[in-house]
Amino acid sequence: MDASGQTNRQLRVAGEPSAKRTKDSVQTKTRTETDLELLVFGADEEDASGRLFSKLGREQGSESPASSDNENDEDDDSDDNEDSGEAPLFFVDTERDQQQVESESEAESEDAPSEADEPAAWEDDDMQDATVALKSKARLRKLRTEEDEDNVSGDVYEERLRRQFEKINPVPKWAASDDSDRVGSDLLQTSAPLVSHTHVQLPSSSIDIARVRNANQAAVSQSAVQSVQFHPSASVLLTAGLDKTLRLFEVDGKENQKIQSIYFKDLPITSAQFIRGGHEIVASGRRGWYYAVDVEHASVTRINGVPGRPLKSLEFMRTSTDGDRMAFMGNAGQIHLVSTRTKQFVHTLPMNGVVRDVEFTNDGNYLWSTGLDNHVYQWDLRQNQCVSRWHDPTVFRPTCLAISQDATYYASGDHAGVVNIYDARAMREEAQDSTFFNVRPFKAVSNLTTAVHGLRFNHSAEILAVYSRKKKDQLKLVHLPSATVFSNWPGSNSHLGHVQCVDFSPMSGFMAVGNDAGKALLYRLQHYPTY
Repeated sequence: MDASGQTNRQLRVAGEPSAKRTKDSVQTKTRTETDLELLVFGADEEDASGRLFSKLGREQGSESPASSDNENDEDDDSDDNEDSGEAPLFFVDTERDQQQVESESEAESEDAPSEADEPAAWEDDDMQDATVALKSKARLRKLRTEEDEDNVSGDVYEERLRRQFEKINPVPKWAASDDSDRVGSDLLQTSAPLVSHTHVQLPSSSIDIARVRNANQAAVSQSAVQSVQFHPSASVLLTAGLDKTLRLFEVDGKENQKIQSIYFKDLPITSAQFIRGGHEIVASGRRGWYYAVDVEHASVTRINGVPGRPLKSLEFMRTSTDGDRMAFMGNAGQIHLVSTRTKQFVHTLPMNGVVRDVEFTNDGNYLWSTGLDNHVYQWDLRQNQCVSRWHDPTVFRPTCLAISQDATYYASGDHAGVVNIYDARAMREEAQDSTFFNVRPFKAVSNLTTAVHGLRFNHSAEILAVYSRKKKDQLKLVHLPSATVFSNWPGSNSHLGHVQCVDFSPMSGFMAVGNDAGKALLYRLQHYPTY
C-alpha cells in the first residue's frame, strides 16, 4: 500500500471508535509479523511465501482464497488505489499454472521473429514526408542511382545513407564470424596470456613511417638544431642549437607543447644530452665551460671546464645516459672522463692518433673510440684501461661510430660516405686470443655521397640511421640484420633539409630529425606501438 492510500484510509476511519482502530492496527501488525516469521525462520508451511506474494497478486485483482479480514483489507487497498489515481509499482504473478507457462514458452519460441525481422527500436514518421534533393550538395550526389535523379523521399534517403555507411565501413571478420562462441570458449579453457608479447620482426622491404607535427612547432629554433634527444623514460624531447637556447617539449605527435626553455647568454650550444637517467642535462659548446641543468629542481650550474685540464673548447662531448661518466675529446688523442655526479675529473684515456669519435655502451661500463689512424679502441671504464684494440683497413678517414644498445652491432662512418656495419659477436670470437686483430665488416652501405657525420641505432637494433650534413636530404635508414636500405623513405617530397642530428624515442615509436632551418622534424614509426 502506498503512502497516499494509507492516508485516505486513515481519513475514512477517523470517525470510528478508537478501540476498533487500535484492534485493527494490532491485528494487522500481528499478521505481518507472523508472515515474516514464517518466511524468515523457515516454517514448515509451504504456503508461507505464497501468502506474502499473493497479496501483491491480488492488488491487480487476483481472487485467491483469503480470510474475511484480508478481503476487507484488500477492498480498502483497492479503493485507496482508485482514490489516489496511481497504479502499483510492480506486479508479481504467482498463480499461473506451470504447464501453462511451459506451453506458452514453446509457442513463443516457435513464433519468435528472427533478428532480421525485428522492427527498428525507433522510427521517425516525419522522414516519410520529407524530401531530399541529392543534387543540392556535392556529397549527396554519390547517393544517386541514376545520373538525372534528384529528389527522393526521406525513407529512401535514409536507406541509401545506411548502404553507403556499410560500404565504407564493412562488418569486420571477427563480428561476422559464426564461430565467435566457440572462440570465446577456447580462450576460457586455457591459462595462457591473452596478449602475446612476442616481438614482430621489422619488414626489410619498406618501412611504415608517417610525418607528424614538428616536435618544436611551438618554439622553432633561431639557428640550426645541433642536438635532439628523447628523455629515457618520459615523453619529452630536448632540442638545442647555436641560438644559445635549450628547449624541452612534451611529445605526443599532435600538440607537442613546449615545457621550458633556457637561454645561455655566453654559450652557443653544439651538444646537449641527458645524464643520470634523465634527471640532469649538460650543454656544451666551443667554450672552455659548460652548463648543467637539474631538471627536478630547475637549477642551472656553470662548470668551468675539466679540472686540471685547460681545454679551450668542449664542443665534442659524449655522455652515458645511465652511467656515471661523460667524455670530452681533447687534442693528441686524449679522452677526458668526468663524473656525472660531482663534475670532477676522473681519468684521461690516451690514444695513439687523433680521436674522431667516442661512444658509451648502454650499461656505461665500456667506451669505444676511433681515430684517424683507423684504429678502434675498447676501454673498460671500471679499470680505466684498454681491453681491446683492432685495425680496420676498409675505413677511409673515420668520422663517427655507433654501438647498438644490446652490443650486437657496431657501425663506423668515414669521409667517403661509406658506413661499415660489423657483427660484434663475431668480433668477440675473433678477439679471444688477442686484443689486437683485423676486422672486416659484414656489410658496407654506400648510399651517402658525402662524409658521414652521424650514426644512430634504435632500441631494438633493427634500424640504423645514417646522415650527412653537407647535402640536403642526406638521411638513410638501414634495416638490420639484412643491412639493406629502406627504399620507400625518404622520398622526393620528404624535404629534410640539411640534417644535423637524429634520435629515436626509447621504444622507437618516434624519430626526431634536427635540420639547419631550426626545425625538429618528428616522424611516427608505425611498426612500434609505444613511445
